[in-house]
Amino acid sequence: MADTSTIETQPDSSSIKNSTLRPGAVIALIASMLLVGTSFGAVAPLVSSLLETRGFNEYFTGGVSAMLAVAIAVFSPAVGKLVERVGSQRINFIGLLGQALGFAGLGLALAYYEPLLFLVRFELGAAANMTFIAAEVALLRGVAAAIRGRVMAAYGSSLAVGFSSGVFFSDWAYDRIGLWCFGLVAAAALFIAPIAWWGMRGAIGKPSPHVASQNSDVPASPLAWRSLWLSLFGAIVFGALDMAIAGTYPVEGQRLGLTRSEAMNIVGFTALGMVFSQPLCGWLADKFGARKTLTGIGIFGILCCIAAGVLSQRVLAGEKIWATVAFVGIGVGVGGTYPVSLKILGDRTPADKLPIANARFSMLYGYASLFGPILSAFAIDVMESFGYLGWAVPGLSGVTMAILLALVMWDRKLNS
Repeated sequence: MADTSTIETQPDSSSIKNSTLRPGAVIALIASMLLVGTSFGAVAPLVSSLLETRGFNEYFTGGVSAMLAVAIAVFSPAVGKLVERVGSQRINFIGLLGQALGFAGLGLALAYYEPLLFLVRFELGAAANMTFIAAEVALLRGVAAAIRGRVMAAYGSSLAVGFSSGVFFSDWAYDRIGLWCFGLVAAAALFIAPIAWWGMRGAIGKPSPHVASQNSDVPASPLAWRSLWLSLFGAIVFGALDMAIAGTYPVEGQRLGLTRSEAMNIVGFTALGMVFSQPLCGWLADKFGARKTLTGIGIFGILCCIAAGVLSQRVLAGEKIWATVAFVGIGVGVGGTYPVSLKILGDRTPADKLPIANARFSMLYGYASLFGPILSAFAIDVMESFGYLGWAVPGLSGVTMAILLALVMWDRKLNS
C-alpha cells in the first residue's frame, strides 16, 4: 500500500524556486536553534549532575528539569497566536533575549538558592518556546514540500548539534570556570539575537497573511486534527525521551557507578546520535514516505533500547563502551522522529493553519518533556528497588517506541 503521508516527489528547480527562504533567514533560524539546543544540552545534564552531587533526590532533580517543559506546554497556544499576529521575527528575538536572562539566572540560583531553579527553568522554557514556534513556522511556510524533510532535518540537526555541544562544553567549562559557564551561554544568546533579527527581516518574519482579513464573515475551515496525530506523537517521542535522557540519566548513571563525566558523556553521545540521524531520516522521508521511515525508526529504536538495558546492568563489569553505543542508537531513533514528524505536519496542514498546528506540536512536546523526566525518575526509583536500575531509561524509551509503531499502523489504516 502506498504511503500517502507525504508528497513523494524529488526536488526540482520548481521546488527550489517555490521556497521563499533567503540565505540570511536560514542562518538566523539555524543560529537560533543552535542556541536553544545548547541551552538544553548545557543546562539539563549539568544541573542534574550538580544536584545529585549536592544530595538532592531524583524527584527534585526531575522536577527542575520538567519546569522548562511546563512553560513550553502552558505558553505554546499563546505563542502560536502571537506569531500569527506579530510575526516570527519579533517573537524569535524576544525569545533569545529571554534565554540570555534565564542562563544568567541559572548560575545565580545554583550559587545562592537551588529552589529558585524551578522559577528560572520555567522562564527559560517560556523563552525557548518562542524560538521553537517562530522558527518552525517560518521554515514550514518557506520550504517547498518536496524538500521539506531534508530542510527540517537540517534544522533539527542544528538543535541536536547545539545540544551535544552544550553537554560536552558545559562539563569542560564547569571544570574550569565553575558556574560562570552559564554566563558564557547568556553572552552567546545576546550575540545571536541581533543576527536573528537581521536574518528574519522581510516577508518570512511578518505576521500571517490571513490575519488582516480574519474579521470577515467567512468562517474559518476546521483543521483535520486526526490526520496530524502521528505527527503530534512524534513531538511526544522527541520531548519525552530527549528530556528524560538529558535530565535524569546522569542520576541513573552515577548510581550505576559512573562518574559525573562518564554519565554526561553517554548523554552527549546520545545527542550525537540525534544529530547524525536527522539528515538521513529527512532524506528517507522525502524519498520513501514518512510512515515507512517512522516504522524503521521504531524497530531500530526498540532493538537499541533492549541492548541498552542489558548493557547498562553491566557497566561496572566493563561494558561502558557498548552501553554508550546502544544509547547512541536510542539517540538515532529519537532524533529521527523529529524531522519526519515536522514534515508530516507541514505536508498535511494548510499554510494559514501552521501557527496553530505548530503551537499544538510544541505544546505536546512541552507536556512530554514535563512528564518524561518525572516518569524517568519514577522508573529509576522502581527499577532500583528491584535491582534492575540499568533498565530505567532504556525501558521507558522502548515502550515509547513501541507506541510509535502502533500509531504508524493506525495512521496507515486511517489514511489508506
